[in-house]
Amino acid sequence: MTTKNKILTVTALLAITIITSCSNQQQESLTGDNLELTSLTKILTDDDFMKESFVSDSISQPAVSTVIPRNRDDLNKMRTVVKIFNGKDNAGISLPGFGGLKLGKDESSLNVYYIETKVVNTASDSVVYGCGYSIHYLFKKVEKGISVDNIPSVAASAQLNSKKTQVFYSLQTYGMKGTNLVRYFKPTVNKNFNVEGFGIMQSSIDGIHNILGDTTLSKTVKFEPEILKFIKAYELGQL
Repeated sequence: MTTKNKILTVTALLAITIITSCSNQQQESLTGDNLELTSLTKILTDDDFMKESFVSDSISQPAVSTVIPRNRDDLNKMRTVVKIFNGKDNAGISLPGFGGLKLGKDESSLNVYYIETKVVNTASDSVVYGCGYSIHYLFKKVEKGISVDNIPSVAASAQLNSKKTQVFYSLQTYGMKGTNLVRYFKPTVNKNFNVEGFGIMQSSIDGIHNILGDTTLSKTVKFEPEILKFIKAYELGQL
């Protein structure tokens, strides 16, 4: 589905929500710590968010080396790593992607990393190097009756009922730089996930996959694998 079609879908859902919201003014919200994010995780890793050419077809452990990668050719396949934090168990931690913001006890956080990696053995540890990008969601509360699995509906609810649905997002890249990258993907920190935010996110995801998947465009980006401190070697078996 193209970005334009996705935004049109959100607009349609927004119109439906406007009609129904008049009769649901008293609906309550579910706080972020009470949301079930497992199904959303599957959507983010299996649906349009991941382009077919970048889905890892193996869950075997990555090759390990003592040689530090210097460019993209030194890395292994694209991998997906998912991290979920719930305020009931993780309140007070520094949220990935949110510039040091702490997780509240009534909140939850979903973080999805799409990264090309290489594990390097050091004298004391196994270090993950890589390039790629990540999506981060912070759920403060979502209007009751809105399925968190339906991201466009969440964005529409945040647009119309900001007191009942409060979700924020961040986008980051790792080990990549270049003018074309800036054109297609703008790093974002702690922005409101409303209809506009949904559109920006989808445009950025489409753009970066266009760069990574296009031989000509990818040559305009400089790949300098960096240490991914937030990823452990054993986590790279995830899909």
